[in-house]
Amino acid sequence: MANRPTNVQIRADLTNYAYGIMQDLQAARRIAQILSPVIPTGGVTGLYNKFDDTAAFKAFSDAVARRAVGGQANKIEFLSTTANYNAKPYGLRVAIDQFERDQAGAVQSLLEQAKTRTLTINCAMAYLANVVTIVKAAVAATAGKGLWAEANVDPIQELNDLIKSVWLASGIVPNHVCMDFGAWCVLSGNANVLKRMPGADIAAVTPTRVQGMLVNPNATIDIVDTAVLYGGGLGNSAATKRGVLQGTVLAFYNSAAADAYDPSFCKTFAPSANLFTDVYTYREEPHLDWFENDWTCQPVVVAASLCKRIDVTGANS
Repeated sequence: MANRPTNVQIRADLTNYAYGIMQDLQAARRIAQILSPVIPTGGVTGLYNKFDDTAAFKAFSDAVARRAVGGQANKIEFLSTTANYNAKPYGLRVAIDQFERDQAGAVQSLLEQAKTRTLTINCAMAYLANVVTIVKAAVAATAGKGLWAEANVDPIQELNDLIKSVWLASGIVPNHVCMDFGAWCVLSGNANVLKRMPGADIAAVTPTRVQGMLVNPNATIDIVDTAVLYGGGLGNSAATKRGVLQGTVLAFYNSAAADAYDPSFCKTFAPSANLFTDVYTYREEPHLDWFENDWTCQPVVVAASLCKRIDVTGANS
């Protein structure tokens, strides 16, 4: 429909149910927040600091808070290199056909909850997939790396090389390593990784143990096992379900308190910290009731040099 119908109803009961479903999607939501923390802006357009060269990082670090006695406080302001964010509208909807209502009989609420669950899951997955697409478009895979199934390759050393290269380029140490589950499967079976484990003959490879071997042992390792559809949506016979990172490993820095000014790798600018709207419904005669959820945002790579990427061979097979 080109125009929103006039019979729109905000469904508080289904909105509350959707929030509950979101709790079941904590893993996917957490990865999205780690990759691209939401920056609430109160509007859909504005400025942010763009960190695309070494000079920008130096200018940010040179900012000081100390003021002269009797003087004014220093001003928090944008750097000379800025860019505009322009949040875009997104939305998905799902229908209940009148025939489905007739079949459901007295249990209409269960039918509506089932549709809301489908809607909520697809909204969350669509947002995460969009973030990953933007991230991977901005950061090319490091050439000659990721052959982790080969006996002469040490994945831990390759991860450490990624972390070091980010530090050399920016002076900032990556604090996150996000790894596709398929890549983790290859790493955990690598002979050199197994040799590094204490009591290697019986020890299991775990994210905590690998984290302790990184040059920044405070960098958190997240194994991303969330899967999404590629090549078409639900009902498309060409669609395939794969891990959202598709064999990729990312080492990057994002601030735990990101804003429009700081040097974080990627951010999502949105009017509100609560990304998704209420669930609302409307009737399309003669047969359909629609259930819809919208969100408005723009994921932006702010500092591409704060991320390095490896695509692991064999992660998807």
